Amino acid sequence: MMLRLSEVSASYGPVNALEGVSINVPEGTIVTLLGANGAGKSTVLRCASGLLRPSGGTVEFRGRQIQRRPSEAIVSMGIAHVPEGRELFAELTVEENLLLGAYSRRDKKGVRQDIGRMEEYFPVLRQRSTQAAGLLSGGEQQQLALARGLMSRPRLMLLDEPSLGLAPLVVRGIFEIIQRINKEDGVTILLVEQDAGLALGVASYGYVMEAGRIALKGDAERLRSDDSIRRSYLGY
Repeated sequence: MMLRLSEVSASYGPVNALEGVSINVPEGTIVTLLGANGAGKSTVLRCASGLLRPSGGTVEFRGRQIQRRPSEAIVSMGIAHVPEGRELFAELTVEENLLLGAYSRRDKKGVRQDIGRMEEYFPVLRQRSTQAAGLLSGGEQQQLALARGLMSRPRLMLLDEPSLGLAPLVVRGIFEIIQRINKEDGVTILLVEQDAGLALGVASYGYVMEAGRIALKGDAERLRSDDSIRRSYLGY
């Protein structure tokens, strides 16, 4: 199992954000995490990437517990977190942002090769390599955020709302790239997404969160095709 959360609880001060959440992400798959704003989806990703320490339960990456490890160590183990809002360094260039994605690596030749590979995945990044990231369009910034995450050569990517604020045509392109990353590079993906129909179209399995708990789980196709589930939980 690539990632396993077992009975994970977490809080922000006195506010409980997660209560006994258990999630499995098999190697080589895309698993999606759905739910309304405030349901706890982003908190799950933060617990998995070391940005938030759970108050209970365990987080395992490839069989090793990581819930007490610092985020830098977790990145080095092979987890990349692309947060909601992208969080690029706006004043740095596209290339400088990519280099920061590889900060934990020491293979300079490999890093340069991977920058070339990112520019093949995302041709606009080659055209904008010397441009400040803050001047990119929303879709271009999301492509840069994905590429920066890939620069650490992850085994697992945690993607938080990659469609946020983007036009439908741009979103389709982003999700095609996500599928390529999964199929061609063999990167396992845990995807948080508001657009349930879109997410279930690329995932093999889905979890629906409600008030910090898992309310529903199942094969993506079943969740997508069950009218009662769609009306009650997915809102489409």
